[in-house]
Amino acid sequence: MSRHSGSSRHRSHQSRNTEQDPEGLVEQVKSIVTLLYGVASSCSDEWETYLPSARSAMTALDRLRFFRDPQRFAEQVWIIQGLQDYAYHDADNGCIRDIAEYCQASWLRVLRNYPENVDSLAGLGRNWLQRSQATLARIQREEGSDSSGTSTGNPVEFPEEEDDIYQFDTAPATDTRRQGPLYVEARGYLQPAVDFYARAVRAGDVLESTTGDLLASAAEAQMSLGNVTESPGDERFFTEAIRYLRRAEAIPGYHLSVYLEQYLNDYGRYVN
Repeated sequence: MSRHSGSSRHRSHQSRNTEQDPEGLVEQVKSIVTLLYGVASSCSDEWETYLPSARSAMTALDRLRFFRDPQRFAEQVWIIQGLQDYAYHDADNGCIRDIAEYCQASWLRVLRNYPENVDSLAGLGRNWLQRSQATLARIQREEGSDSSGTSTGNPVEFPEEEDDIYQFDTAPATDTRRQGPLYVEARGYLQPAVDFYARAVRAGDVLESTTGDLLASAAEAQMSLGNVTESPGDERFFTEAIRYLRRAEAIPGYHLSVYLEQYLNDYGRYVN
């Protein structure tokens, strides 16, 4: 905290100067968010040092009613994405809850002005997908088996026989694990992730601007939800994931991650 406290008097004076200067305050917020992008990408162990700054940025944005201004859309997206990356800098171990929830609420405000905007819909999908990661990691730790399908471990076991093409579950039909509270919690996070990503893909398709990254993220959400859903309900999520991956792979110049490419190669033959 010493790196910040030394300039507290200067910041206090600067704050007074910008109270009547909204644009100056926005520039201060942008400076903070730039730092948060750096923390999320390469200095996540220092996240606590920047927490007061992140929260002061949120307070300033609220005071300015920043996310209600439809003329500042590009800035809004950039700021929310930066705050969200920071909030989920270590998603497997949880999030900075108040900032994660602030980002979700901010996306929804922006979405009111642009209800079919791809960036906002994908941002919400990512928020929910990242929120699920701590629960999925806990399932893995407690049960010793992977349930995420996105970040670690092996994907769902597809059948070996052609006649069993739709038997996608990873556990016996009598297995009751997926009825447990952690699985219920995971599905509660992942269903909105799947829904918002699906809306983002549809919106992108209308504009003929759907990217490989969006399709890959949508596939990861589907795979994750499939892995915490009881059979036979899981099959539709795995099937949709394969279809998203096929579309992403077909985009000229786009390359799936090694994990997703292997998943598609191994299991795509089971989906028409």
